[in-house]
Amino acid sequence: MKKNGVGYASVTDLEKRYVLDALDSQRLSQGKYVAQFEKRFAEMHGQSYGVMCNSGTGALHLALEALKEVEGWDSETEVLVPAITFIATPNAVLHAGMKPVFVDVDMTTYNMDVEKIEQCIGEHTKCIIPVHCFGLPCDMDRIVSIAKKHDLRIIEDCAESHFASIKGKTVGSFSDIMACSTYVAHTITTGVGGIMCTSDPRLAEILRSLVAHGRACTCERCIASDGEQVCPKRMQTDIDRRFMFVRLGYSYRVGELEGALGLAQLERSDEIMEARKRNAEHLIRGLEPFEHLVQLPRHAPDMEHTYMMFPVLIKEKSGLERDDFVRFLESRNIETRPMLPLLNQPIYKELFGDKEKDYPVAWYINANGFYVGCHHGLTHEDIDRQIEVFADYLGKR
Repeated sequence: MKKNGVGYASVTDLEKRYVLDALDSQRLSQGKYVAQFEKRFAEMHGQSYGVMCNSGTGALHLALEALKEVEGWDSETEVLVPAITFIATPNAVLHAGMKPVFVDVDMTTYNMDVEKIEQCIGEHTKCIIPVHCFGLPCDMDRIVSIAKKHDLRIIEDCAESHFASIKGKTVGSFSDIMACSTYVAHTITTGVGGIMCTSDPRLAEILRSLVAHGRACTCERCIASDGEQVCPKRMQTDIDRRFMFVRLGYSYRVGELEGALGLAQLERSDEIMEARKRNAEHLIRGLEPFEHLVQLPRHAPDMEHTYMMFPVLIKEKSGLERDDFVRFLESRNIETRPMLPLLNQPIYKELFGDKEKDYPVAWYINANGFYVGCHHGLTHEDIDRQIEVFADYLGKR
């Protein structure tokens, strides 16, 4: 029986054509494809500048490092993060030398609970990282209002929410910097990779420097040209500006193959997103008879959900046991994943102590939630089979 997986990478003739063109050009370091991907991705998410990097984790890390440089943050600086998210989000705060402060999440949306944000803000809180989990946007209007009231910077973690929107405004456009992953299992993919977007030219320049060892030269001619023109600024200093380093940076770059894949994926984004939405809505309709037992993904009419995953939460008093349910699905080749458990991770228990019970909603989700796939690689028949397997289990309860 075919496995219904949780992730999928769609590679068509368009991706192959762009990748082959990059290979034929014999330029594998970043060039025109990376530059075009950066520009297009930023435009599609309401920002002016895009900077591609090695991963969504790298994007979060560099976003924090850039704001740290501009704002003068130090090791006492606190950054608010949700208590349900992939571990990369708070890890980036730790790697940037700052302190993550966890905020419990909303039981319905699985995103940061806006009612609990202000009670987590202290004198050292400088930034908030809302994570649009599973493809559903956070309540950014209220988060922006709270951030303005307390003079907080915002980094949106859009790793799971490419192209999602709130009242017609795209996620990523509410923040100082957005950080996104384009890893293979994500909505659009570059194989490995990530991207940061901002409308602040100073932040964009710092991000371009940080991604390439802290180099001084971040101009387009040096980083994205075809190599046939020499930058006139190159020798205006004692050291060639391409090899002058003005800050402690990182080697977080990607190359033209990733840029070529990404540009093709952006050109197919409507096709990809429509298929995901169609599959998710079909799955919701098929599982509606069981909503007294499980919570299905729902969203406000002014929000666009992009369904990177299809989260399922067992309801209280349903009599269901999550692990038994998951084993049943897996035995029938329906792949499952836990819903981003964080505070119960061994490394976080070591770093922060046993704090999970301090976040009761996150604790409940960790114990009773999982997700399955609804991606664009699944056919109508695949979704039908998924519904049948769910019904086989839930219909007996």
